[in-house]
Amino acid sequence: MEHSLLSPHACVQTCGIPLKRALPLLRGSAYYDHNIRAGFGHDNMLDEINRMQASLGELTDEQLERRVAADFCCIWRYDYPRNVRRICEIIGGCAHTQLRLHYQVCPARRKEFIDYARALQGWCGDKAPDDAHFFNGADQGTIAKVYAFLGAKDGLKRTLAERTYWGLASRVMNCSFWGNNARDPETDLAPFTVHPLPSGWQARMHGLEADIRREMGPAARDFLCDVGGSSEPACHFKFTRRVDILVSSIGCLRWRGTLPSKDELITGRRQITRDILSVLASYWLDEELPDDRAGITKLRDELFGLLGKKDDCKRWLAGCLWKNISVQTERHAYPMRRWVELVRIAEDFLDREL
Repeated sequence: MEHSLLSPHACVQTCGIPLKRALPLLRGSAYYDHNIRAGFGHDNMLDEINRMQASLGELTDEQLERRVAADFCCIWRYDYPRNVRRICEIIGGCAHTQLRLHYQVCPARRKEFIDYARALQGWCGDKAPDDAHFFNGADQGTIAKVYAFLGAKDGLKRTLAERTYWGLASRVMNCSFWGNNARDPETDLAPFTVHPLPSGWQARMHGLEADIRREMGPAARDFLCDVGGSSEPACHFKFTRRVDILVSSIGCLRWRGTLPSKDELITGRRQITRDILSVLASYWLDEELPDDRAGITKLRDELFGLLGKKDDCKRWLAGCLWKNISVQTERHAYPMRRWVELVRIAEDFLDREL
């Protein structure tokens, strides 16, 4: 899906996609904000958010842009906890409103996968893990991890690993961004895919897949999954985990035969979300914080500091963020059609303005 939605932009982005470009998505449904409406029937919290909004009168462009930031916070992103802090900072009045939303990743995330693919390529090509010339600045921890996952070479593993390399190399790394960039000088949008794709790469990958099916039979099915996930872009928090599971399975030639340990992007996210919701509720509803959760007071101090002194507008925006995250814990807050429209709005800006 990412290749049908996104196109390469071989340029440097200095000006972010204006957040106000997404306002039609909030105004274009039967409800002012389809994103924060939870199910059907009466919703006291949504009534309170709408009452607070009405009390503010006509909203300025700046207020509406901050509303967009709150409404498009996605709990499934790899940087979700950090994005919540960014959005709180934006609500607090920070001039740096840069955000990466659906299908967008930061350059550091892109480099992680560039290094991962390079490690797969090196293993297949019999390169030593300490070959500085070949790896040319790639992260040594990533190289060591991939080589440890794959272990000793044999013909089938080499075929599986090369097919995985092409699958990862072809994934899109979209580093464009929304909002005003007041801190970073520029962002190079190239490379568009993890690795450059030479002519004939798809035929090579399909040939490898045919060889794998012949040798493994029905057991090949899991190993021939989309590298990183069938529908999730690289911004999904489980993307790296899925690649790790695939590569470690190749190492033992048994699907999920050796499961790698989970990293900090995977573990504890439900508790993180509960704590974030409690702190936001404390800010916009003056609710008491639970006293039985370690670290929640520190989180409150951090988020309250980013949000700044309370006023009616900030409380309303914090309520919008709270409602959006709350709905996503129960169901996907935005239908896929809305996310697709958001991505297309961003692409249209990049095509026309850059």
